[in-house]
Amino acid sequence: MFAQHWWCIAALARRFVVAVVAVLSLISAPALYAAEEYTRSVTLSSSSGAVMSAQALVDEALRANPGITALEAAIQGAEARIVQSTALPDPQLLTAVAPDTIGGYNSPNGRGSNVRVELTQTLPWLGKLRLRGDAATKTAEAERGNLALRRLELRTVALSYYAQWNYIHQAITINERNSTLVDELRRVAEARYAAGITNQPDVLLAEVELQHIRHRSVQLRRQMATLRAQINTLLNRSTTADIALSNALPPPTAIPDFDTLRLIALSQHPGLAAAKQQIAASRDREKLADKDFYPDFKLFTGYNSLWDETAKRWVVGIGINLPLGRDKYRAARDESRANTVGRQSELDELRSQVLGDLEEARVLVNEALHTIALYEHDLLPRTAENLSATRAAYGAGGGRFSELISAEQVHLDAELSLERARADYLIAKAALENALGGPLALPKTSQHHANMATSQNSATAKIKPNTTSEHAQ
Repeated sequence: MFAQHWWCIAALARRFVVAVVAVLSLISAPALYAAEEYTRSVTLSSSSGAVMSAQALVDEALRANPGITALEAAIQGAEARIVQSTALPDPQLLTAVAPDTIGGYNSPNGRGSNVRVELTQTLPWLGKLRLRGDAATKTAEAERGNLALRRLELRTVALSYYAQWNYIHQAITINERNSTLVDELRRVAEARYAAGITNQPDVLLAEVELQHIRHRSVQLRRQMATLRAQINTLLNRSTTADIALSNALPPPTAIPDFDTLRLIALSQHPGLAAAKQQIAASRDREKLADKDFYPDFKLFTGYNSLWDETAKRWVVGIGINLPLGRDKYRAARDESRANTVGRQSELDELRSQVLGDLEEARVLVNEALHTIALYEHDLLPRTAENLSATRAAYGAGGGRFSELISAEQVHLDAELSLERARADYLIAKAALENALGGPLALPKTSQHHANMATSQNSATAKIKPNTTSEHAQ
């Protein structure tokens, strides 16, 4: 009698749990529907229009970013100053007339109005114009370096966004695949519980895990919408404009050692080159300040009809300014020297910053390479095998459901970690090339890791087929 009552109580409890699960599904339905609608809107907006590769995104960012236009205008202005700096001062024309002689002058020789005309031209001390032109030319070169540096920074940001976009897309695909898996496990757990084969917590555990996966999907969609706004801002477009990026990441490749990277960075980094040009221009200004101690020349010629004799009326001459205020010239020279010292200190600081960023990025690239290899060749295949074995054991009645959910969670984490490492590799390599001063061109012999990663989906380990549902029947 007691056993019969216990069996009835257990049956009622099982029906109650199934009802609770059904109620939870109904309660979560509106939220899930909203999430699906949100998902659909973001997905559609990212899949319309032409699909852009990583390089296409970089090119579009360089074309559309208004900061590039501003720096190009700065270069044009600096180039225009070269002509101004090397040009002679404008000549000066002076004319004068004696008012009382206007209209004729009653003199023995019958002269008319008395008029004086003078033309003068200032000639700077030898070398001044050349130094001004050299300083202006080097300043323009520095502006070109600033433009190259800005283009490099935009490239780094664009590649970082591209890697994050790719990761989110892959994470959504993985999450949806695991949602299907956990939903299947939940139905199996419900059937086994209804049949009295398993316990009540199995069903609830499956439902909890399914809700976690669905919540992660909402989080990923929110991240995608945020990233879409950032990419559109980079492209100088409306933050809600449709974008479409390809899902192909470049295969990871090994990088040289720090000493090799250091030599490349010091020889080609545009920021360092611009700073060196600024120092050279400042030194030219130092030399120009030294020449201010010497006088400038002034050539003049003139005609004065005031003189009675015709031979005295036409004159030519030369004049100089007298640089007697030596203190102001010394102050100008000291200012130029101080500017040079400041520019040199800025270069030293920038060089240290570049090398520090280079080493940091190099370490991150190598860490990403290690992580990719670890998950592709070891962890991901093992977690997939463990999940398949746990499913088979559970289907045969020899395993616990909590172990199955734990195996699913570990495998999901491994899949996401691999995609995160692939994105981190591209982000770190972009940062490395930003510190390097340009794309890293490697010889073929150094690309022995090029085949370390295949396409995003083919590298994901497959779960072995199982007969969980068949054993549950």
